[in-house]
Amino acid sequence: MKRILPFLVCSLFLTFAGCKQQSSEAKEKEKEKQSAPEAEVKPVEAPVGSSWGKPGVLYPVQKGGKYGYIDNTGKMVIEPIYYSATRFSDGMAMVVVEKSKDRFLVGYIDNTGKMVVEPQFEGGAPFFEGLAMIKKNKKAGVINTKGEIVIEPKFERIGRFHDGLAAAVINRETKAGQSVSDGGYINTKGVFVIPPQFDPNLTPFVDGLAGVRRVGQLWSFIDRNEKTVIPPKYFMLGQFSDGLAAFMDGSSKWGYLDRSGQHVIPAKFNRAGLFGEGLAAVLPEQGKKWAFIDTKGNVVIRPQFDGTDAFRDGVAMVQVGEKIGYINPKGEYVWPLSQ
Repeated sequence: MKRILPFLVCSLFLTFAGCKQQSSEAKEKEKEKQSAPEAEVKPVEAPVGSSWGKPGVLYPVQKGGKYGYIDNTGKMVIEPIYYSATRFSDGMAMVVVEKSKDRFLVGYIDNTGKMVVEPQFEGGAPFFEGLAMIKKNKKAGVINTKGEIVIEPKFERIGRFHDGLAAAVINRETKAGQSVSDGGYINTKGVFVIPPQFDPNLTPFVDGLAGVRRVGQLWSFIDRNEKTVIPPKYFMLGQFSDGLAAFMDGSSKWGYLDRSGQHVIPAKFNRAGLFGEGLAAVLPEQGKKWAFIDTKGNVVIRPQFDGTDAFRDGVAMVQVGEKIGYINPKGEYVWPLSQ
């Protein structure tokens, strides 16, 4: 089983196969850019004794190949015994336990380290709005904070609940005998309130809007009544965060738009992540390292990371090689890179 990182690196990014053809000269220049060595960035640590994070919040860290939790002073509160672990949400954190060499199970702990939901699932996701997606017998369902299954595992995928709705994907067989995946939105009882009719990579509803692609169209934003709010003219969309959503244009470059559909940050990045506390991780046009920008598109933390999480509770988890650490909004390490 591949190591499960305790954070997501800017989810829902796809390469559009039908993007514009490049000239051979342009392709050669792009090849040169990609092969050029990147400048090594020396980690800058925050001053000793400086405050960081949020009091009372626990952060997953890696030590000796296992994951545990520290508080915002760097004190180890939950010993590193897990194969993988996520950040806390709704008072719970998802952990992965290695039962044997090839057997890994997902469970959930509280902030004392008590295993509230015993490891028993093939996969899972963090809690949101008191509900978490789990995988059982290769199907996705939903549990509550007591570990009770409230939506039977019968879907191919289920996203996080936002405002009582979650994106869900089912498979159906066409008349030609082909298997096709369709996405729609379910309520907390597992009933489709917006029928499965979209590309399966649809985004969750955030602030009343969700990014979808109907058959024969490009991507658009709809409201909870299925009304198109931002027209279908994008090659891919991300979810809204901090009032902005990432979009991909026909040249496979990413930028950000606001709720009115205005392009606030031009499409100039190779990839673009969620905003959190005014900052978002992006992959610049040149290079292969992630940087952070502000809501105006200015680079405020230079490219140096192989993977990132969004800023939350004053810090962001970052990955360099196989090591992870935490940085503050200045780009200073408050928890050094460790393995």
